[in-house]
Amino acid sequence: MTVRVEHDYYGVPVWLMQEYLIQLGGRAVGENQMEGAGWRAELRAAKRRHIGSLSVGGATVVFAGEQATLDALFEQLHRKTLRGGG
Repeated sequence: MTVRVEHDYYGVPVWLMQEYLIQLGGRAVGENQMEGAGWRAELRAAKRRHIGSLSVGGATVVFAGEQATLDALFEQLHRKTLRGGG
């Protein structure tokens, strides 16, 4: 069964998220659309978050695929999106 999962990645701009997904076997299939073995992703700029005077942007990604496939992708993607110091 195909599921859809939406994740926000603050501090990771859309262009960098595209690079990460390419490194994980994805390819561009349209403007801000990627696909890989058993998954698809639609990327857009995340709504900016404000904490005091700090404003942080990032990417929002809507993934579609089988849950087990997405779980494996998320495990690899998590390592790429870790940020030291925050």
